[in-house]
Amino acid sequence: MAVTDVSDQGSEKWIVDAGRELDPPASDVERLTAKVIDSARRLSHSRSELATDHTSVVVTDRVVRRVIMIEIRRQVSRPVLEVALTSEEREVTGVRLGLMCRYDDDLGALADRARGVTAEVLAATLGDVRGARAASRVDVDWMDLDWPSPSSTGKN
Repeated sequence: MAVTDVSDQGSEKWIVDAGRELDPPASDVERLTAKVIDSARRLSHSRSELATDHTSVVVTDRVVRRVIMIEIRRQVSRPVLEVALTSEEREVTGVRLGLMCRYDDDLGALADRARGVTAEVLAATLGDVRGARAASRVDVDWMDLDWPSPSSTGKN
Protein backbone atom coordinates (compact mmCIF):
# COMPACT_ATOMS: atom_id res chain seq x y z
CA MET A 1 0.00 0.00 0.00
CA ALA A 2 1.54 3.24 -1.09
CA VAL A 3 0.75 6.32 0.92
CA THR A 4 0.43 9.31 -1.31
CA ASP A 5 -1.46 11.69 0.91
CA VAL A 6 -0.41 11.70 4.52
CA SER A 7 -3.19 14.14 5.44
CA ASP A 8 -5.88 11.52 4.64
CA GLN A 9 -4.57 9.05 7.21
CA GLY A 10 -3.37 9.47 10.75
CA SER A 11 0.35 10.12 10.81
CA GLU A 12 0.84 7.32 13.32
CA LYS A 13 -0.59 4.67 10.95
CA TRP A 14 1.61 5.89 8.15
CA ILE A 15 4.70 5.62 10.38
CA VAL A 16 3.76 2.12 11.53
CA ASP A 17 3.21 0.99 7.92
CA ALA A 18 6.49 2.53 6.80
CA GLY A 19 8.31 0.90 9.72
CA ARG A 20 7.07 -2.54 8.65
CA GLU A 21 8.77 -2.10 5.30
CA LEU A 22 12.14 -1.22 6.86
CA ASP A 23 14.81 -3.64 7.97
CA PRO A 24 15.18 -4.20 11.71
CA PRO A 25 17.53 -1.76 13.43
CA ALA A 26 21.19 -2.74 13.22
CA SER A 27 21.50 -2.86 17.00
CA ASP A 28 18.75 -5.51 17.21
CA VAL A 29 20.46 -7.62 14.56
CA GLU A 30 23.82 -7.30 16.33
CA ARG A 31 22.26 -8.25 19.69
CA LEU A 32 20.54 -11.28 18.19
CA THR A 33 23.74 -12.35 16.41
CA ALA A 34 25.78 -12.02 19.61
CA LYS A 35 23.19 -14.04 21.53
CA VAL A 36 23.20 -16.86 18.95
CA ILE A 37 27.01 -16.96 18.88
CA ASP A 38 27.23 -17.01 22.70
CA SER A 39 24.67 -19.82 22.86
CA ALA A 40 26.58 -21.84 20.27
CA ARG A 41 29.84 -21.37 22.18
CA ARG A 42 28.22 -22.42 25.45
CA LEU A 43 26.67 -25.51 23.88
CA SER A 44 29.86 -26.60 22.18
CA HIS A 45 32.19 -25.71 25.06
CA SER A 46 33.83 -28.68 26.72
CA ARG A 47 31.71 -31.60 25.69
CA SER A 48 34.28 -34.31 25.83
CA GLU A 49 33.03 -37.87 25.86
CA LEU A 50 34.17 -39.83 28.88
CA ALA A 51 34.94 -43.53 29.17
CA THR A 52 32.43 -45.55 31.19
CA ASP A 53 32.36 -49.13 32.45
CA HIS A 54 29.78 -49.92 29.77
CA THR A 55 31.04 -49.41 26.22
CA SER A 56 27.52 -48.80 24.93
CA VAL A 57 26.97 -45.88 27.34
CA VAL A 58 28.24 -42.43 26.36
CA VAL A 59 28.43 -39.58 28.86
CA THR A 60 30.03 -36.17 28.47
CA ASP A 61 32.06 -34.23 31.00
CA ARG A 62 29.47 -31.48 30.91
CA VAL A 63 26.75 -33.86 32.11
CA VAL A 64 28.92 -35.27 34.90
CA ARG A 65 29.91 -31.78 36.10
CA ARG A 66 26.29 -30.63 36.09
CA VAL A 67 25.00 -33.65 38.02
CA ILE A 68 27.78 -33.28 40.62
CA MET A 69 26.90 -29.60 41.04
CA ILE A 70 23.19 -30.30 41.48
CA GLU A 71 23.68 -33.15 43.93
CA ILE A 72 26.19 -31.27 46.10
CA ARG A 73 23.87 -28.29 46.30
CA ARG A 74 21.00 -30.61 47.22
CA GLN A 75 22.78 -32.90 49.69
CA VAL A 76 25.48 -30.69 51.20
CA SER A 77 23.49 -27.43 51.07
CA ARG A 78 26.41 -25.27 50.00
CA PRO A 79 26.72 -23.19 46.83
CA VAL A 80 28.98 -24.78 44.21
CA LEU A 81 31.28 -22.33 42.45
CA GLU A 82 33.18 -24.82 40.34
CA VAL A 83 33.28 -28.45 39.30
CA ALA A 84 36.33 -29.32 37.22
CA LEU A 85 37.15 -32.76 35.86
CA THR A 86 40.66 -33.76 34.90
CA SER A 87 40.97 -36.52 32.37
CA GLU A 88 43.46 -38.35 30.22
CA GLU A 89 42.35 -40.16 27.09
CA ARG A 90 38.66 -39.95 28.08
CA GLU A 91 39.38 -41.41 31.55
CA VAL A 92 38.47 -39.15 34.49
CA THR A 93 41.52 -38.91 36.73
CA GLY A 94 40.28 -36.40 39.28
CA VAL A 95 37.71 -33.84 40.34
CA ARG A 96 38.17 -30.38 41.83
CA LEU A 97 35.25 -28.82 43.69
CA GLY A 98 34.98 -25.15 44.58
CA LEU A 99 32.43 -24.62 47.35
CA MET A 100 31.31 -21.71 49.49
CA CYS A 101 31.33 -22.02 53.26
CA ARG A 102 30.28 -20.19 56.38
CA TYR A 103 32.46 -19.23 59.35
CA ASP A 104 30.88 -21.82 61.59
CA ASP A 105 31.16 -24.72 59.10
CA ASP A 106 33.06 -27.89 59.92
CA LEU A 107 35.04 -27.85 56.67
CA GLY A 108 36.41 -31.38 57.11
CA ALA A 109 32.96 -32.90 57.59
CA LEU A 110 31.44 -30.94 54.71
CA ALA A 111 34.35 -31.84 52.44
CA ASP A 112 33.85 -35.52 53.29
CA ARG A 113 30.14 -35.22 52.48
CA ALA A 114 30.94 -33.46 49.17
CA ARG A 115 33.44 -36.21 48.31
CA GLY A 116 30.84 -38.87 49.12
CA VAL A 117 28.24 -37.21 46.91
CA THR A 118 30.81 -36.87 44.13
CA ALA A 119 31.70 -40.57 44.44
CA GLU A 120 28.01 -41.51 44.17
CA VAL A 121 27.57 -39.39 41.03
CA LEU A 122 30.74 -40.74 39.44
CA ALA A 123 29.64 -44.34 40.10
CA ALA A 124 26.19 -43.63 38.67
CA THR A 125 27.49 -41.89 35.55
CA LEU A 126 30.81 -43.62 34.80
CA GLY A 127 30.26 -46.99 36.45
CA ASP A 128 31.55 -48.53 39.67
CA VAL A 129 35.13 -49.20 38.50
CA ARG A 130 35.87 -45.96 36.65
CA GLY A 131 33.82 -43.96 39.14
CA ALA A 132 35.83 -45.33 42.09
CA ARG A 133 39.14 -44.50 40.41
CA ALA A 134 38.03 -40.93 39.73
CA ALA A 135 36.51 -40.56 43.21
CA SER A 136 39.84 -41.40 44.82
CA ARG A 137 41.09 -37.98 43.70
CA VAL A 138 38.52 -35.37 44.73
CA ASP A 139 39.92 -32.07 45.96
CA VAL A 140 37.64 -29.59 47.73
CA ASP A 141 38.55 -25.89 47.71
CA TRP A 142 36.61 -23.60 50.04
CA MET A 143 35.79 -19.97 49.43
CA ASP A 144 34.50 -17.98 52.36
CA LEU A 145 31.96 -15.41 51.23
CA ASP A 146 29.74 -15.53 54.30
CA TRP A 147 30.91 -13.23 57.04
CA PRO A 148 29.23 -11.99 60.19
CA SER A 149 27.82 -8.48 60.20
CA PRO A 150 29.77 -5.85 62.23
CA SER A 151 26.90 -5.64 64.75
CA SER A 152 27.20 -9.35 65.63
CA THR A 153 30.95 -9.09 66.28
CA GLY A 154 30.65 -6.01 68.48
CA LYS A 155 32.65 -3.90 66.01
CA ASN A 156 31.21 -0.92 64.18
